[in-house]
Amino acid sequence: MSSPRPSLRLFLSEMARSPKQVGAVWPSSPALGRAMARFLPADSEAPILELGPGTGIVTSELLKSGLPPRRLVAVEKSEKMARHLQHLFPGTRIIAGDALDLDGLFPDEHFAAVISSLPLKVFSPQQVETLASQIERRLLPGAHWVQFSYHIVNGVPPSKSFSKVDSHIVWTNFPPAKVSVYRPLHGPIPTA
Repeated sequence: MSSPRPSLRLFLSEMARSPKQVGAVWPSSPALGRAMARFLPADSEAPILELGPGTGIVTSELLKSGLPPRRLVAVEKSEKMARHLQHLFPGTRIIAGDALDLDGLFPDEHFAAVISSLPLKVFSPQQVETLASQIERRLLPGAHWVQFSYHIVNGVPPSKSFSKVDSHIVWTNFPPAKVSVYRPLHGPIPTA
């Protein structure tokens, strides 16, 4: 794995180019990545979908937790960051694409969990609903959506079609972040 310096330069460059797309003032901490990784399902061989991996700090912690690289699929909107991740994490499937097009990217795939670092607070309400409905269709029965946010007092799920089942505040992240775990209120919705 390369040193963190190129990752930080890439993060700062992409943040300057498109701050709303990056949605953070500083890269996530390994502690935040570990907090998200602890919600990986232990009893599944199905793939895990990571949304918005950025420079790969959460990705690294998911793999360090024991997730085999072949099971990790990540969608990153920035082509530069996607190339960086492909170099850092051989054996994983890194896709340069838009998380708002999960149905198009994965028409026949389902996942044991969705781990998301997407900056939902910069999304419109319609974009959040679009994302939530596509996540719901991509989740296997019993699977969860793990999402972090810098809004640590917010306890409301991002969509009415999900309920919160757990949360954890990572005070050592800069800024502090809340990891929330959601489950669909109904079973998986078949794709049209």
